[in-house]
Amino acid sequence: MDTTGIIVILTSMAAAFVQGFSGFGFALISLPILSLVIDIRIAVPFIALCGLTNNIYLAIDLKEHIKFFELKNLIIGAVIGIPIGAFFLSRANPVILKSVLGSIIILFVLFSFFGIIRQKGLHKNYGYFFGWLSGLLGGAFNTNGPPVLVYFFLQGWDKTKQKASITGFFIITSIVVVSSHTVAGLINEQVLVYYLYSFTGVLTGSYLGTRVFAKVSTKFFDKVVLYGLLFVSFFLIFG
Repeated sequence: MDTTGIIVILTSMAAAFVQGFSGFGFALISLPILSLVIDIRIAVPFIALCGLTNNIYLAIDLKEHIKFFELKNLIIGAVIGIPIGAFFLSRANPVILKSVLGSIIILFVLFSFFGIIRQKGLHKNYGYFFGWLSGLLGGAFNTNGPPVLVYFFLQGWDKTKQKASITGFFIITSIVVVSSHTVAGLINEQVLVYYLYSFTGVLTGSYLGTRVFAKVSTKFFDKVVLYGLLFVSFFLIFG
């Protein structure tokens, strides 16, 4: 195996650990690194396959806590928002839009840290709005995570329910993405070779992440979510 293959395996394992712990972050960790060593047309479908594998593992681990019915409004909103996001992308300046989004997320994180925004719980109908925002960003920038993370954070749920809900939402979107890549012919032989090489590492990273997750408190997990959102905002503004 060459150096590129080793980088792909180690990066996917590290990204799987992050998502195994937090329920999100696989693409954010892996894409900036992998795009430097392999073609982006290989990296994106490879990451999607690994992300789906990771989500399946987490869904099995959290199966008793995932309530798909509670995610219905989010999913409906996301389906509506995706084509609108694609429409906006074709007509707006993506750099400006991403910078505005990143700045809003930074403000949310700062307000949360200083107690200006509190976790008081949201009515389930807000799920349509946050799901719509998620679909909007997914359709425009393939970045559907931030609104969903904010929604679950504001609910004030314990760490397990937050992570289970994140996983439940992302496993559905992962299936859609991988299916789309398959229909588009993006899942080629090179993608599958990297995926097979990395399969064990992805499962190992996810397993280790879940074990660390079990040892932390909800308060600590909330801080991880906020720092994760902060990382996302910098990625949007400067990426």
